[in-house]
Amino acid sequence: MARKQSRVLVQQKIAAASLSGVVLAAAAYLFWMTVDDAPQGEFIEGEHYLLIENPRRIRSDQIEVMEFFGYACVHCYNFDPILADWVQEKGGSIKFIQTPALSSEYWRLLGRNFLTYQELGEHDKYHTPFFRAVHAGGRAFTDPESLSEFYEQLGGEKQAYINAFNSIGVASELSKADSMARRLKVAMVPSIVIQGKYLVRTSGSVGPKRMLDVMDYLLAKELAERSNKEPQKEAQKN
Repeated sequence: MARKQSRVLVQQKIAAASLSGVVLAAAAYLFWMTVDDAPQGEFIEGEHYLLIENPRRIRSDQIEVMEFFGYACVHCYNFDPILADWVQEKGGSIKFIQTPALSSEYWRLLGRNFLTYQELGEHDKYHTPFFRAVHAGGRAFTDPESLSEFYEQLGGEKQAYINAFNSIGVASELSKADSMARRLKVAMVPSIVIQGKYLVRTSGSVGPKRMLDVMDYLLAKELAERSNKEPQKEAQKN
């Protein structure tokens, strides 16, 4: 009798866990789809994007687009190829920068991995395979050893990875990423910062895909502001 009750309890736990997984998956799917299908229109500050209180001063002909992301974030994983296509479409009109979010020790480890790829000049080769290994492959990377082994499995030199991972350059970039997120008050990912002053992130009215529409709107807004400033500069010269 006791064995039978024990077996029933185990089955109930398995069923509950399965149901929980289905509910979470459904919620994630509905979040992705419903906010993306929201009607288009004028985007409103405070609802679709935020003005950054302490903006960065950027001196460049290109408009800077900075993404804060995390390898452990499934929404970032789904957003990554969509964003990559968007960046490619913009060509040289923007300067795109990816910055790892460092919200925990695990995220800091994976963020250091991202910066190591950049230090080695091999971001394009390893970024997507690593993202895929985490989310599609279910790989667990819990220490530098597992990260260096993955790098080696894809044809890289393990010692070169270890040297870069522990380098002053990567440590410095890690500190900069942390400081930047604090300054810009990035509290969730994926988040996009346009020209150091506009923050776009997911919300009840902006999903990961619709973020691109808001980004297009803010790029156009920034270009319009630049165009308006040109006649003023010419008038001041004269």
